Amino acid sequence: MRPYLTALALLSCGCVRAVREERRTPPVDTGHAVSFRAEGPRRWDFGDGQAGEGVEVAHTFDRAGRYEVRAFEGDRLTDRVSVLVQPRDPFRAVAPSAEAALVFRSLDELPPAVDFLERLGSAATVQRALERTPLFAFALEPGPKGTSALDRLEGAGLYWPQGLEAAVAFVGVVDGPSAREALSAWLIDRGYQASPARAGRFALEGVFAEVFVDRGTLFMVTGSDWEVVGRAAEGVRRAPARGLEGDPVASAGVSALASGGVALVVTPPFTGRRPGARAAPGARWSVGVAALRFGRDDVRLIGRLLGSAPLWNAPSASRPQRLLAHAPGGPVALLAADVPLAQALDAVVPALVSRGPDDGAMLQAGLEVVSRRLDAALYFDAEAFLLATVAARGRPSPRVTLLGEAAVPDRPAVERVVGQLLSRRKEGVDSASEGATTVWRTRALEGHELELALDADTLYARLGRPLSGRAATDFVSALGARAEGACGPGHLTAFVDAGQLARELLEPRMVPGLDPRRVVLTQALTSTFLSQLTAIDTVLLDVAPAADGATVLLEVTLTPRRTKGPAP
Repeated sequence: MRPYLTALALLSCGCVRAVREERRTPPVDTGHAVSFRAEGPRRWDFGDGQAGEGVEVAHTFDRAGRYEVRAFEGDRLTDRVSVLVQPRDPFRAVAPSAEAALVFRSLDELPPAVDFLERLGSAATVQRALERTPLFAFALEPGPKGTSALDRLEGAGLYWPQGLEAAVAFVGVVDGPSAREALSAWLIDRGYQASPARAGRFALEGVFAEVFVDRGTLFMVTGSDWEVVGRAAEGVRRAPARGLEGDPVASAGVSALASGGVALVVTPPFTGRRPGARAAPGARWSVGVAALRFGRDDVRLIGRLLGSAPLWNAPSASRPQRLLAHAPGGPVALLAADVPLAQALDAVVPALVSRGPDDGAMLQAGLEVVSRRLDAALYFDAEAFLLATVAARGRPSPRVTLLGEAAVPDRPAVERVVGQLLSRRKEGVDSASEGATTVWRTRALEGHELELALDADTLYARLGRPLSGRAATDFVSALGARAEGACGPGHLTAFVDAGQLARELLEPRMVPGLDPRRVVLTQALTSTFLSQLTAIDTVLLDVAPAADGATVLLEVTLTPRRTKGPAP
């Protein structure tokens, strides 16, 4: 009988079985065991160079990709399973009980963040921070062996365990033993002493660390002593395989964030999650999540404070923003608050305002009577600054003008609180009333003039000298265009323009009573100090209530880098 007829006959008799085909869905994560089962003992080829034997086997894939897993009975192929392996979400390395976590969703996100922070502060400051988080420094320069062992797609992160003075840093790997070995050599090369009593433990100048691989991730736990490090490391090993997904609120919030970039998860301070911490009655958000994008000269954070209800209610009708809609141009800072301010501050930053029998209680009372609409604009008084700085023999003496306007629903209550606050001052206070308006004048903050005026429904304030020669500007529209919704009903919006401060300092000017050369020298020294202090150009913050808590937008821009011209 011809060979093909023999094969046909065998098939028709059922003597040769067809290959069982399977295509697994959904994808599985790198670093997690995947189970495979056949009808009898088999030899398994997992498609990644690894093999196994048995009726049922489990295998962990170190790299992302699609794999064809095959099972053999002798030389005959019996099973073929297609498996799609995806990079492990770095949030799955974060324990659900973490108090805060910072996650780089790929290693490519780490250098831009470091570069931005170096410009924001200084290279020395960032270097000290990296020394306290050695795993990040290793991930930036892992060497040839470390480079091949790390998984750039699985990213890196840092979190703080609940109730422990410890930090847990982690990075995804494709070769756990090689990654651990490369990190160990890297630490020893930088002065860390390996513990002779236990492998994977290192110490340097009061910093104790344990290095280990778990579920396809390289962890480095640091703390102030071995007991703390041991407890934190054991918590890592006991954490569920799905990590932060074990917290449904945090998981839902993270899932709603834009993909890629850098992500942040925090729990509110002083909410009783840590041993001995007191609860904050006003806190109504349980977790905050945010996505950060680092650009060449800016970083933008978009996040949410998640709770069961809005942190405060947006007003049904808002009073027009009379100050910021036509404020003098050139402010260095702006504030627009269409919220019950005491409630908003207590909800966003619990325990910020003290409830005790001290000055904080007076501040609380003042915030509560100044409800809803509060607008303020801060200006740098360059001329007064130069006069005061020269008089102080070069010691910088800030001089500003602050304009404020607040809606007051209860005039007698506001008048009572203002009177109580001013009565506690040592400086003299002049007050006068005309019709429905009461005016107070005094001195505050190194001799700045302070004037308050209260009419039937508004409290006006001016700290510093009156402004002149500045064109009116609609900052409500300008900020609203920069961040959609900013300055709107129910929003708390703050804007800082450090670039404007630098421009005010450098603007050529004649100051009556001062030698022009002293003016120029003082301007040069002060502007140089300011440029060395920070590279921040602008900061914009907008917080608004949402059905499940609040939305947060933060944008920080740096002074643009100078572009080097062509070589001569």
